[in-house]
Amino acid sequence: MIMVLAKAIPNDEEAKAKVIEFAQDLIEKSKAEEGNVDYNLFENTGDGTLMFVEQWESKEILGKHLQTEHFINFGANIDGLLAGDLEINVFDAEATDL
Repeated sequence: MIMVLAKAIPNDEEAKAKVIEFAQDLIEKSKAEEGNVDYNLFENTGDGTLMFVEQWESKEILGKHLQTEHFINFGANIDGLLAGDLEINVFDAEATDL
């Protein structure tokens, strides 16, 4: 399984609200993609940063996701709303027993 953590640092509270609004369409359509296991957005209550947490069946499927219209539109919509680029980390994860 592939896991993606993408951290977004909004410019201000108004920008954060817009990013969250634009993310709703992205999340809904991403969850409907074949090979998506899970796709969510969380807010750090301490500093207001946002974190996308995604799970995909494979790197190939993630690659297809990055070419979808809804992913590209999200990037265009949030242009100028963040303090910098999304901080994206991709992991090859394996479930284990505790």
